[in-house]
Amino acid sequence: MKNISRFISLGLAAMTAFSMSACSSGGNTAPTQGGQPAQGAGQEAAKAPASGAVTIKFSLSQAAAEPAVQAANAFKEEVEEKSGGSIVVEVYPDNQLGSERDVIEGLQLHTVEMVDPANAVLTNFIDELSLFELPMLFEDKDHVYAVLDDIGMSYAPQCEAQGFKLLGWFDMGSRNIMTVKKPIESMADLAGLKIRTQESTANMAGFTAFGANPTPMAYNELYTSLESGVLDGAEAANTNYYLKAFYEVAPNWAVVGWLECVNPVLMDLQFYNKLSDEQKAIVEEAAANMIELERELYAKSEDDYLEELKARGVNITYPDREPFKEASRKAYEQFAPNVGGLDKIEAVINYRR
Repeated sequence: MKNISRFISLGLAAMTAFSMSACSSGGNTAPTQGGQPAQGAGQEAAKAPASGAVTIKFSLSQAAAEPAVQAANAFKEEVEEKSGGSIVVEVYPDNQLGSERDVIEGLQLHTVEMVDPANAVLTNFIDELSLFELPMLFEDKDHVYAVLDDIGMSYAPQCEAQGFKLLGWFDMGSRNIMTVKKPIESMADLAGLKIRTQESTANMAGFTAFGANPTPMAYNELYTSLESGVLDGAEAANTNYYLKAFYEVAPNWAVVGWLECVNPVLMDLQFYNKLSDEQKAIVEEAAANMIELERELYAKSEDDYLEELKARGVNITYPDREPFKEASRKAYEQFAPNVGGLDKIEAVINYRR
C-alpha cells in the first residue's frame, strides 16, 4: 500500500533506541521541542494548522525509532496529504503527553485525539479485553492478525461506550522466556523459578499455571535483579531482550511465544464523529495502512534480533509448546467469567481466516 514500501525500508538499526518495559515502552516523559512534538523517524517539523483545520494529537508510548512511531509518521503524512491540510497530525512518542492510562483518560476528556496504549492498560476500562492477556492463544503471526482484524474489532461497541473509536490493533511482539542459570528445555524446567512478569493478573496466572513463581517488579530494576540473583528469569520479546542487553545476565532464551502483545489504536469518539464523511474515510484508510506497516516492521525486527542473539552466542532453546497450552487452561478457567466465557477463548484459539 501507499507509504509502506518506502517506510519498510527504513533502517531497523535505528531501532536501537528501543526501551520497551513490557508490551509498550512505558518510558519517562520526554521534553518537547520548543512546545512542538518531538521529531520521530521520518517526522517533519509540525506545521501550523491551516485555517479551519482540525488537529490530531497522536500520543504513543514507544520511542521515536520504534515501528509504531515510524508507522504513525506515515499516517501523519498520508492524512495531511489526502485531506489537503484540513487535518493536521502531531505525533508525540515516548509518553510525552502522559502515561498510557493518562492519555486513555485524555480521550475521554478530549485533551488528546489518538493513542496506542498497551492492551493490558485498556483492560482497566474494558475488562473483557483481558482475553488478549491470556497465555498461549496463538500459533503464529497470521493467526494473531486474523483474530485482531475480526474478533479484535468486535470490541468496537465496548470501546464506543467508553468514548473511544477503535481503529485497529498494533503488533507489539511475541514474548519469550529468559533465565539466568537454568536453560528452559521444557515447561517442567520452570518449576519454582522466580520469573519477573508484568503487573497483570492474567499474565501472572499464566506463569503460575506453567509452574513458575511469577514476581511482578519494576522494569528498571530487572537487569540488576537478574544480575544479583533476586530473579531466576523474566519474559520479554526478542527486541527488548537484545536491546536492553538482558542476555548479558540471563543468557538462556526459550523461544516459546507464551503471549502475543497487542496495542489498540484508539481515537476520541467525539472528535471522530465531528469529522466530515470524507475526513473519516481518509483517517480510516490511513489507519489501516499504518497498522499494516507497523506489523510488517515489527515482525521483521523480531526476526532480525533473533539472528543477532544467535550471533552473540545466546543459548536459544525451543521448548515444546503443547504442555504450555495444556497448562494454560487453568488460566482460561480462572478468567473465563471476565472475558465472556470459555467459548470466547476457544473461538480465539481455533480461529482461522
